[in-house]
Formats: sequence, C-alpha cells, structure tokens
Amino acid sequence: MQKLLLFFFLIFSNNVFANIDFSGNLSDRPCIIDPAHQDQNVVFERIADLTFNNWPGKSYTERFSIKLKHCDVTTFRKVLRLTFLGSEETALPGHLKVAGNNAGKLGIGIVDTDGSSLLELGNSHNSGMGSKVVGLGLTLNFGAFIQSTPEAIANKSVQPGDYNAIATFELDYQ
Repeated sequence: MQKLLLFFFLIFSNNVFANIDFSGNLSDRPCIIDPAHQDQNVVFERIADLTFNNWPGKSYTERFSIKLKHCDVTTFRKVLRLTFLGSEETALPGHLKVAGNNAGKLGIGIVDTDGSSLLELGNSHNSGMGSKVVGLGLTLNFGAFIQSTPEAIANKSVQPGDYNAIATFELDYQ
C-alpha cells in the first residue's frame, strides 16, 4: 500500500526531481606533488645560436625541483622512482625532442639527481635506484640543458628562434 501511495504522490506532485551524481577516485598515492612543483616551466635564458653550431653544442644547466609532501607514514622506507616521459629526439637518444624551427637539430637533456648524469627518458632517477622516502616530504633536484645534434653541429644549421618541449613524469612507489 505504501508503494502505491508514493507512486500516486509522484504523479500528481508539482515537485521537480533531479539527480546529483557524486564521484571521485581513491588512489594509492602515498605522497602528493606540491602544487607549486606540479606544472613547471623551465626557461633557459637567451643563448646565442653560435653556441649550438660549435662543439660541444651544449648550453648551461638550468636547475628545477620536484617536491613531494604529505607523505603517508606507511610510505616511509619505500622507494620512489620518478621517470620522465616525452617525445625523444632520435638523433640524441634519451633527450626530449624540441618543436620550432630547430626541430631535429636540438634536444633537451635532463640531468639526474646526482647533478651530472643524463637521465634518459623512460629511465628512473638516481641511476634507476630511486630515492627512499624517509619523512613527510621529499625534494628531487634535477637539471636540464639544450644540446645540438651532431649533424646540426657539423652543418652549423642551428638558427635563432623559439623552441619548446614537454615532458611528463610518473611516480612509482615500491
């Protein structure tokens, strides 16, 4: 009898009904990326094109960091491995491909946390060893540099103009 009355009420009521959908995502992310370090722009100062037309065809290193915070206590002593991903410059394996009038002539290399080794795209930081999470946060310091392809140096073909590249990174906790 209650169902019949409820049905009757809905048919003759002037009320409007609407749905509200609630959704979310629960994930196993023991640390969060500090919002100030999530979407970054690494900007190289103006560099003369002649730098890239002569050996070694490499810029200075521009430093940047990725900061993780609010790490869960169950994460302590776990190993975090950060891997950069992006389009690779085929003439410079492990380097990011640039867009612009120097595409195919320049690549961007990422310097590993040791401050000197190339961190090739698709490989984990710290020579693949990662870093142990030992507290509530962790800062990983990297660098980036611009490198000419061997062919661009030989042909002295790097020209003035804008360039850019995009890398993403993924975090793996083990």
